[in-house]
Amino acid sequence: MSPSREQLLETTNLFIEGLNEFTPESVVRVRSPACTHRLLPATLKAAAPQTNAEYAGLVGQLGAVMPAFQLRIAEGSNPLVDEVARKVTLHTKSRSETTLGLYENEYIWILTMSEDGKTIDDVLEFADSLYTSGWLPKLGKAAAEAAEAAKK
Repeated sequence: MSPSREQLLETTNLFIEGLNEFTPESVVRVRSPACTHRLLPATLKAAAPQTNAEYAGLVGQLGAVMPAFQLRIAEGSNPLVDEVARKVTLHTKSRSETTLGLYENEYIWILTMSEDGKTIDDVLEFADSLYTSGWLPKLGKAAAEAAEAAKK
């Protein structure tokens, strides 16, 4: 039996809450142990699919330059829920002050849930490719510099 719409939306809300806490632990809290996270489109040349540990590590690095990341469902948008496929599709927007200035992005997320709908087995993140392609190198460099400064 497929999980209920309510269960899928509850897990989705926990996913968003975890991203809004933006700690290595919180962003993977509702993910299954084998969950993978993919960032698309391919033109971004992002990392290969990430495990929970890899994604948590990325958030740990970004936290030094992006301490107040906030994700919300885009105004006028509602999650699309497919109970049989156990998928929820979201149109979201983010905002964060960073050491580099204001970061605001737009995404489509496709979350595939576990059989019971209580954890996420797969995260497919489509980011605004034009915006993201300009920010990825800058954020990576700033995170590396912050990590180096923390060692001193």
